[in-house]
Amino acid sequence: MRFVRLGNTSLRVTDLALGTGALASRVDEKTSLAIMDCYIGEGGNFIDTANVYGRWNPGNLPLSEMMIGKWLSFHHLRDKVVLATKGAADNEGEKGKKRLSREEIRHDLHDSLKNLKTDYIDLYYLHQDDPTREVGEIMETMNELKREGLVRYFACSNWSAERMEEADRYAAAHGLAGFSADEIMFNLAKANEEAVLEATQSCVNENIFQYHQQTQRPITAYTSQAAGFFTLYREKDFMTSEKYSFPREFFFNEATMHRAQRVSMLKKMTGRSELEITLGYLYAQPFQVIPIVGPWKEEELKNSIRASEGRLSNEEREFLLGGEEF
Repeated sequence: MRFVRLGNTSLRVTDLALGTGALASRVDEKTSLAIMDCYIGEGGNFIDTANVYGRWNPGNLPLSEMMIGKWLSFHHLRDKVVLATKGAADNEGEKGKKRLSREEIRHDLHDSLKNLKTDYIDLYYLHQDDPTREVGEIMETMNELKREGLVRYFACSNWSAERMEEADRYAAAHGLAGFSADEIMFNLAKANEEAVLEATQSCVNENIFQYHQQTQRPITAYTSQAAGFFTLYREKDFMTSEKYSFPREFFFNEATMHRAQRVSMLKKMTGRSELEITLGYLYAQPFQVIPIVGPWKEEELKNSIRASEGRLSNEEREFLLGGEEF
């Protein structure tokens, strides 16, 4: 892993972030802690979580944040990591119910601070948007939190290009800080947007790609390996087995299969693995991308760390895309 400056911030982060969505909930606590220890031991420092992670388990508790808070406190690591979390997600159990009022944003942030056992967040994301709410109200709230020292920088997740542009214009017109990054689904596959939207998520589309190319705002990319699509699609039961439902429903289509063929060709030509190629694709973008990996096993994390050392040339990126822009 390499250290880079995140966009225009002063945050010095490793260029592979640890996603913790499954830790302490879908992954048992012993394995989760081993993954955290491994990431730090390998030199990583950029940890990504959210107030909603783990609330799908019985009890509706933010299990990821709670585990990370205990881990940071036990090992005295708070000043050694760049801690990113997200709040203001849609109301759990009430799909589409937005939560971006000043009171709701503040509530989630203070809950995250308590869970993470810290008095500030390095990078605080709004997990979703509410396009019916005036963007100025949201930006004023985020700047209040920054002035109070509760967040060093703030960012958005799953916002449209149009709303990010609107937020930029408001911040510039009123002398306020704007978003420092955008967390969104981004990988080599062409996502099936209907499936992504059904899951209350967002993926890079033409407008969002052009927005980042123009503004040079960094992307922190979740589902950065397309849920393993570029190796799993070869499995005999890929099209029928429930265990492959996520990569199949989100990424199986003609465009992605064309790219899978090109991944195989590039693998033969260069000797790189599928993982090296898919992560290398993100590093080869015309703006900064920090892949987020969400391992369920320690070995998966080690494989991603090793793969992150590789880079693709512009020519190799263009070969994978076959004439498309992204």
